[in-house]
Amino acid sequence: MAGAGTAVSLAGCLTEDGPGVDADENWEPSETVRYIVPYDEGGGTDVYARGIVEPLTDAMGQDIQIDNVPGGGGLNGFGDLYGSQPDGHTISGSAVPLEVTPQLLEDPGFDQRDLNGLGIIGRSTWCLIVNEEYEGEVETFDDVKEKHNSGEWDSIGIQEPGSPQDIMTLLAKHEPEYADEYDWQWENRVQYTGTGPIAEAVTSGEVPCGIGTDAGTRPNVDSGGVYPVCTFFSEGTDVYPDIPSVTDEGYPNMDFVAGVNRGLYAPPDTSENIIDELANRIEEATQDERYEEWSEETGNPIFFEGPDAATAAIDDAFEEFEDLDIVSLVDEHS
Repeated sequence: MAGAGTAVSLAGCLTEDGPGVDADENWEPSETVRYIVPYDEGGGTDVYARGIVEPLTDAMGQDIQIDNVPGGGGLNGFGDLYGSQPDGHTISGSAVPLEVTPQLLEDPGFDQRDLNGLGIIGRSTWCLIVNEEYEGEVETFDDVKEKHNSGEWDSIGIQEPGSPQDIMTLLAKHEPEYADEYDWQWENRVQYTGTGPIAEAVTSGEVPCGIGTDAGTRPNVDSGGVYPVCTFFSEGTDVYPDIPSVTDEGYPNMDFVAGVNRGLYAPPDTSENIIDELANRIEEATQDERYEEWSEETGNPIFFEGPDAATAAIDDAFEEFEDLDIVSLVDEHS
């Protein structure tokens, strides 16, 4: 009887503290870690994942399985993460604020603000790339605009409604605060699921130009077929340090939507101890000389900001997009 009573007492303690709390205190990865990339292979989010995968594997002490889950403006992958067990063995990359407007436009059945931030490992900017056929002829945003406004070009490659590229092109044509100065009279916007497919479409000539992240377009630029003409982020891009920003060319900045945070997230209800341990191991990976060498070779900026910064990136983007009523702009012209 004494033994049974002791067993009941211990079980009661575990229940009172919450399931798994004691185990989480000394948690460490014990199986393959699935790293969701909510976009196609070859895009910026994928590029960062593959850039950090080797040092992250060592930091985790387990294999890392990169799993591309594209579609829905990033929400297919986020939804996959949302439904995963909060046991520390599933994480997801991101391209905040890219995933925000799709949720504002249509309820996906979950709220990405419930995800747990793990850290930010880098930052990208949105850049305008052009098919190499036009090199020497089209070298600035003004040149691209002239091609569209004259009717010589009738298309541009972007991502889904609500994506930063969608928002930027709408602002430049329809929102007086921006359109009065940009006056960008594009005719058709061809939609793709990520920077990788956009870069491929521009390379093949399917569209003469497109907007993608600096990180995601770099492989196509390096291999030939496309070249960058400008970035929409006022501070420029480390990946293409020689190209101007649209602000340099005299246009209003769109920085609220022109930068991309390379955040990492865990499912809702992940315990604080697991979050802290994952964040520590991610930070360790960002300090690995292999990641630093990758950054130097590609120009992709790397750093580490912790869980609070990753969580705030999503929360702040929602607040800003709601304040600017971006959804009405997208709805009106989609």
